[in-house]
Amino acid sequence: MTEETIGIDVVRGALVEACPGVRVGGIRRLEAGYTSRQWVADTDEGPLLVKTPVREKDPEHLRRLIATTRRASEGGVPVVRFRAFVPWSAPLGAPLLVQEYQDGTPANDAWESMDPARRLAFAGDFGRLVGRIHACRGPWFGDVLGTETYPDVRAYLHALVDARLAEAPEDLTSAGRGGVAAALHRAIDGVDPDCVPSLTHGDLWRQNLVLRDGRIACVLDFEHGRYADRFLDFGKLDEHVFAGFPEGREAFLEAYDEVCARPEDWQSRVRLGNAVHALSMSVYFLRWTPRFAPQYVRELDEWLAGA
Repeated sequence: MTEETIGIDVVRGALVEACPGVRVGGIRRLEAGYTSRQWVADTDEGPLLVKTPVREKDPEHLRRLIATTRRASEGGVPVVRFRAFVPWSAPLGAPLLVQEYQDGTPANDAWESMDPARRLAFAGDFGRLVGRIHACRGPWFGDVLGTETYPDVRAYLHALVDARLAEAPEDLTSAGRGGVAAALHRAIDGVDPDCVPSLTHGDLWRQNLVLRDGRIACVLDFEHGRYADRFLDFGKLDEHVFAGFPEGREAFLEAYDEVCARPEDWQSRVRLGNAVHALSMSVYFLRWTPRFAPQYVRELDEWLAGA
């Protein structure tokens, strides 16, 4: 079933099937996200978000999302609560997730109207929240469900890089795939082997933050979350938050340190995290939206020049 053929009545039927007994009023399509279709339903339980994936339709993907979100909640991170999960919804032809709808303004939409003082306050709030996420320690490196685990940070990072390189073309950069592999694996061998696994979000940018009354009320979309080296999260942060707002980085880091202090080697791990992010985004966009890939290939080339 394509997006164009999914009518409101189909969504209503899928929701009632997933949540027997719920009384459903109006349903509207929500224009949000790139990897899922979403609708908001008015119900006797309050507004519910109905979500079904477009690209990754393995139900294990949503199981990991649920588990990672709940783990973040244990650390005091404001997150959504889930109402129902259906591994395969026949009406929609895909897995189905029903969760509470978080009313508010995406931070990205509010950004332009924020004055400099409010932006710095936002950076501090965001730093403390990311610190809470990263302060959630894991029993292993890998996914939160424990279906794929690694004994230490180096083993995890080597496997992550190999998985991304396996999807990359041979001529990904001027150094070729082999040159990228050699440089990344050398850098990974320099990571402190005693690094502890931390919960990571995997997609930290303003669009995944809901604001109410100007404050961060909810962190969304933990679908890429893992127990990993926490500084992998800085690839997305540096690109989507601080590249255009460098003055906010120090406020973020000071607030972050209040909750989850940085170790001495944090800067080298951030540089490695940025390189892994550039590799991952290069491969991702070559598959889905090729016109966005060149900027990440350039970033990877720049990292290689200084490696």
